Amino acid sequence: MKKIIFTLVCVMAAMTSLSAQDGAKNLSQGQWNHGLAIGAQWIATDLGFAQNESQVINRTNENYSLDDLKVMYGARDKWVVYYDKLKKHENETGDVEKLISTIAAEYDKGAVIKNGVKRDVEKYNASHSGDEVKTQAEEIIPNAAPEAGNDAAVATDSTANAAPAEGEANEAKSEGDSSHGLLYILSILGLALGAIGTFLAMQARKENQAIQHDNRDDINNMQKQIDKLRAALKGAPVADGEKGKKHHKHANLDEKEGLAQTKKIEFDNRPAAAAAPVAAAAPAAAEKHEPKPEPKKAEQPKKEEPKKEEPKKEEPAKTPAFGEPRILFMAKPDEDDNFSRSSSQYEPGNSIFELTTMNGKSGSFTVINKTEAHKLALLMPGDTLTRACSGNNIQSTAGKSRIVTDRAGRAQLENGKWHIVVKAIVHYE
Repeated sequence: MKKIIFTLVCVMAAMTSLSAQDGAKNLSQGQWNHGLAIGAQWIATDLGFAQNESQVINRTNENYSLDDLKVMYGARDKWVVYYDKLKKHENETGDVEKLISTIAAEYDKGAVIKNGVKRDVEKYNASHSGDEVKTQAEEIIPNAAPEAGNDAAVATDSTANAAPAEGEANEAKSEGDSSHGLLYILSILGLALGAIGTFLAMQARKENQAIQHDNRDDINNMQKQIDKLRAALKGAPVADGEKGKKHHKHANLDEKEGLAQTKKIEFDNRPAAAAAPVAAAAPAAAEKHEPKPEPKKAEQPKKEEPKKEEPKKEEPAKTPAFGEPRILFMAKPDEDDNFSRSSSQYEPGNSIFELTTMNGKSGSFTVINKTEAHKLALLMPGDTLTRACSGNNIQSTAGKSRIVTDRAGRAQLENGKWHIVVKAIVHYE
């Protein structure tokens, strides 16, 4: 995006320089003085007595000056007045625009000749430095006083040349208008390019903000999962483990005490018939001093002691699986940039995109990496791909059989539908 903005700035700067380059450079003294002479020639033409440019050059040279024209035209009409007005500017200098403004300001119909003067000045300056300008009045003085019989011919020649001069003035004016029109078009083009660049920059910023927002949600959800897992790991192994050991210890003691109590009860509650033989056998054994095997105790039904209820162990709360994603399969998007259908299972003939979400509110999507999905999408890319994807020549699918996702798109759940926020970038192979 920085490259685009930099390019637009360069284009606008170039157009500005083009519009200003005509008058940006100061003229040499010779170019300035010859420019004044060109302005005087156009004034004489507009007054109707001037000879055309080629005749002036033939009688003087292409570097003619104001003095050369004074010798040729003398004091005809008001021309000498304009000669004097322009003559006082010979020692000045400046750029082309200043020269044209000076000439136009000294002539009451300066707007009529302005464009023609500018054209001739620029044409001369393109091939002359101005050092060649020298007054040729001395050379043409013998020819300056035509005989009385030739005055009518000169007047006729001037009248004949007036119409071509007016044609040249109109032609120069049209050329000047066309040049201004070109600069106007270039300015409009620059403004359009600037507007397009601004729009693209705002779109890129919007996409980046959406991606950052989704990433923050994912990070917050992951942090919550981590916090829950840490809490579970802290509580279960240490506290519950110690409690479990204490419970086991108390349980073992209770079992031993219960067993001793049971034996005592069994011995005290034996029947008399079973106890008599044991008592009789005891003196006989004492007399013979011979150990006799101890008679087997009659098995008595064990009395079930009420079992003490052991305190229940508190099991730690079940923690959801850390980082477990949810995958949805999406059909083609509709006209509102919403996926028209979503499913937790791949549906051949419908499923084209695979969306992965961590929080059920936002997620990233790519084109399903299945040949069947690629064939379906490439068959009608305008209906299946262009609303969700962008890329070079995305409509041209001839000879292509595989779609590669260069960058995943982003989507958000809005009003029960997954809305496309950022398009995926793809290319074909």
